Amino acid sequence: MKRMAIGALLAVLTGSAAAQKAKKKVPDRDISADVAAVYGADVEAAGKAVEQLGAIGTPAAHEALLDALAMGLTPSVAMLALQALALHPAPPDVLAIRRYAGHHDPATRSTAISSLALYPDPKARAAIVAGLHDPAGMVRTAAARAAAKGRVRDATESLIALLARGEESAAKALAQLADTELARTLADQLGKVPEATLALALGQILLRADFGPDQSKVEVVRAIAKIQDAAAVTALTDYIDSPVSQGKASRAEAEGIVDARLGGK
Repeated sequence: MKRMAIGALLAVLTGSAAAQKAKKKVPDRDISADVAAVYGADVEAAGKAVEQLGAIGTPAAHEALLDALAMGLTPSVAMLALQALALHPAPPDVLAIRRYAGHHDPATRSTAISSLALYPDPKARAAIVAGLHDPAGMVRTAAARAAAKGRVRDATESLIALLARGEESAAKALAQLADTELARTLADQLGKVPEATLALALGQILLRADFGPDQSKVEVVRAIAKIQDAAAVTALTDYIDSPVSQGKASRAEAEGIVDARLGGK
């Protein structure tokens, strides 16, 4: 009798768990109206539809976005579709996004390259590096940010070339990518790149809480001290004022350099 009672209890509990699981399962939403809107003549409605497909995030919705991009979309809708696609990154996306990284519209190229930062695929990384050589400044800026976000180390050489052109986005991207070795490479660019841009890059490295050990920051501080542009003082002052410098030898070094540069004022 006990065995029967236990068996019955287990059946009830199992059945209850299955019922709860069934309740939690949400049926796939019908996306036919959204898909129809994407291909409709109303550009605003098409934009809202691709955003909705991205928010849904089901395999069917994701596939619908890929199909729409393959068919070709107006720049304004394509940009929204690229952003929607990247909400749920999947390997097959790279081919579609790379196609738009070569779009005739600079804003669309920028959006595509920005999206590629979320994909570790070598082809995605290669497209980001290629974007650093784009004739449009906004695309190069997007590529620099993507290189930093995606940790694209292959972009270093191209970023240093942009640093030589005084592009701030390259300075910030290099700062985010920098390890101790790259920081030293950047310090060696004194006399080869604009001083203000170099000071920005080195200063941004100092502000990183994850860059270290502190002796490496001391080396960066000393490299900034060699820069004569006023941007050097700004970079060091920003570091001194930052919480990440508290109690560190690199901060004391920076304070001494700023005091000397400003004549104790």
